[in-house]
Amino acid sequence: MATKKVNHITKEGFDKLVTELNHYKQVELPAVHERLSEAKALWDLSENFEYKSAMEDKDFINSKIAELEKLLANVEIIKEEKTKASDIVDYGSKVTLKVEWDDDTYNVTIVWTWEVGIDWDDTLSISLDSPIWHAIKWHKAWDEVKMRLGNDRKSVKIIKVT
Repeated sequence: MATKKVNHITKEGFDKLVTELNHYKQVELPAVHERLSEAKALWDLSENFEYKSAMEDKDFINSKIAELEKLLANVEIIKEEKTKASDIVDYGSKVTLKVEWDDDTYNVTIVWTWEVGIDWDDTLSISLDSPIWHAIKWHKAWDEVKMRLGNDRKSVKIIKVT
């Protein structure tokens, strides 16, 4: 018997995904149903662009709802103290980085793969699957590490960990 895969997620990430799910169910889906009703009133559905467009949007919204429901059905919320117990880069850390190939600094949040793309308050989200994560994990502020970028190795300096 196969065991279900548990999706680990922060409370903040969980709340944002629930908000996104509710938005699709309570705002997007009713709006697309309204568009479908209006398009059906035009009668000829075979050449009705509005109807076809609304149906495509409805399919997309339903697939997003199903995806989010499946993801949220099997989550374990990571306790805050687990993710922010120290100044070491770990899951949930917010990190300021300076990269060798650019003059800018970047504020990033380390997240699980399915949390990438969630708005993390003016920070980029970096997945635990990313090469930059593998370079900076378990390091502290002011550590300089090397990461593989194509055929080169580049330096990444950790400025701050919170």
